[in-house]
Amino acid sequence: MQIAILGRSVQPPWNEAVKNMAYELSRQLASMGHTVRLLTTRGEGVTIEDDIELRPLASGRFGKTALRALLELEKEGKIDLIHVQNLIIHRSLAPMLWTLRRKSKLPIVAYCCQLPSLSVSHWFQVLRTDPWEAISTKLGMIAPASATNWALRRVSQIVASSRFVKSRLEPSKPAREIRVVPPFVRTDWLTAKAETPLAREDPPRILYLGSHKALRGEEDFLRMLAIVKQDIRGVKGVAVTNFPIPERIRKLSKTLGLDDSIKFLSRNIDLDIPGLIQASSLYVSTSLSPIGSIDPPLTLIESQILGTPVLSYDTGGISEVVDEKRLVRYKDYAGLAKLATETLRRNETKNPRLDLLSTFGSEAAAKNFEAIYRSLS
Repeated sequence: MQIAILGRSVQPPWNEAVKNMAYELSRQLASMGHTVRLLTTRGEGVTIEDDIELRPLASGRFGKTALRALLELEKEGKIDLIHVQNLIIHRSLAPMLWTLRRKSKLPIVAYCCQLPSLSVSHWFQVLRTDPWEAISTKLGMIAPASATNWALRRVSQIVASSRFVKSRLEPSKPAREIRVVPPFVRTDWLTAKAETPLAREDPPRILYLGSHKALRGEEDFLRMLAIVKQDIRGVKGVAVTNFPIPERIRKLSKTLGLDDSIKFLSRNIDLDIPGLIQASSLYVSTSLSPIGSIDPPLTLIESQILGTPVLSYDTGGISEVVDEKRLVRYKDYAGLAKLATETLRRNETKNPRLDLLSTFGSEAAAKNFEAIYRSLS
């Protein structure tokens, strides 16, 4: 098959291993013998390999240029199907899809990895803690879900990343079943990492990975870490998150006496995230996963594959990939601290779960998508 995949910003750093799943899906489909054309914006220093044809488009007019490119490919007989990677985050493509549906007969598959919109209550939560963040950049995230549903009605097949996301999208496409393909990781990289484990650091280290600055989880992570520190004095924390760090977070770190116990790393630079996960004693997620990130987060899956214990709030589709005994209700950072203390005291030997790659590896995902594509041809 000849497949065109729309995935924005395929450029380093890919901080969460293969956070940009559009490229990894393209790579796997090409290895299976399909012709893959990746339509994306392109940054300096990007190298696309593995027989993928890159079609760089202007970032400011992505929808219009994508429409023109797709129609030209169809006219030339070089495309059988269109795959839109994470349509929810590409809501701006809705007008393009409307025009494309009128001018083209190509089937369209939309992979949806997050909720349709940020709820008003969550937006007010951002407004209370960071008014500039809420007003300047997040108004678009409270667009009604109907705006997303309108776009989804133009596609041939919706594929959700979790049963949770599927349940929220079902009203948009009542006449056709929504399929589920879990988020996927690059198998060879994680297998190599898991087979060469790093020595565990002493004192124990707890890792946090922020998903989106609209609903930051640093505050809960710091409060959780402070409670753990009361029982395990030498514990350290590493927080990978968006920079700049809000002043309230720095003040809270000082108030809790954590300045010497916490290290902040920017997720805007090239980091070895699997290496950080592997070198940590514990990974704790305190963000609201479906907002501005993949649901469930790839890093929770990667951590379990690499053998690093995971604790998290029970939000979105996280319960679909993490044992319920390792979850607490949203905002219960004291409950997370209790679980963290118990886990660190057990000093468990890391047990990499390479078996999870049969479900969350990109090879399995590509085969699932291939079956979906063929059902539409």
